[in-house]
Amino acid sequence: MNREEFLALAQAAFENPEEADFVVLRQAYVESDIYEPTAHYSYHKLMGQTNSATSFEEVAQMCEHLLEANPMDLEVRMLLDYVYSQLEQHDLAAMHHAFVEGMLRAIFNSGDGRSIGSAWEVVAVAEEYTLLSVMGLRLQRQALVEEDGVFYDVLSVMPRTSDNEADILELYFDITAPFNYLRNNLL
Repeated sequence: MNREEFLALAQAAFENPEEADFVVLRQAYVESDIYEPTAHYSYHKLMGQTNSATSFEEVAQMCEHLLEANPMDLEVRMLLDYVYSQLEQHDLAAMHHAFVEGMLRAIFNSGDGRSIGSAWEVVAVAEEYTLLSVMGLRLQRQALVEEDGVFYDVLSVMPRTSDNEADILELYFDITAPFNYLRNNLL
């Protein structure tokens, strides 16, 4: 799928998220010319990028520019949800919120994340950290596992509010798409 076709599909999902199939959108992204999993922002990287802004309007403008390059970035859309709410542009905030919900639902519906056989499929490693944040978890350890040509990140996590080692659980993420991208384009 070329850039223009994918951007039109992403825009349609943004404008009408209730009708969008985010599983199809995510797969189209991986197969598109625009796919670049290393271009997704983590929360901290995004905060560093927007830290120089002096107003919510400026943050919105910066984030909208980032979305032009990567309309699938969860952290950018979550920040836009917040910023547009602060600017009382509730229609735009709601659209970004609904897009993020659709993306998260697609990830959560791909498995339960409790084993290799039910790993959550992500299109970028940054999505793993977004999910941890949304779920109120913090990372303890991370390991890369390969099984039958499929690559997984195994994250040992615990609730942010706990220091009890007994609360650690393992979450599995299928990172085959971003791993193959890196292998094919950077190595």
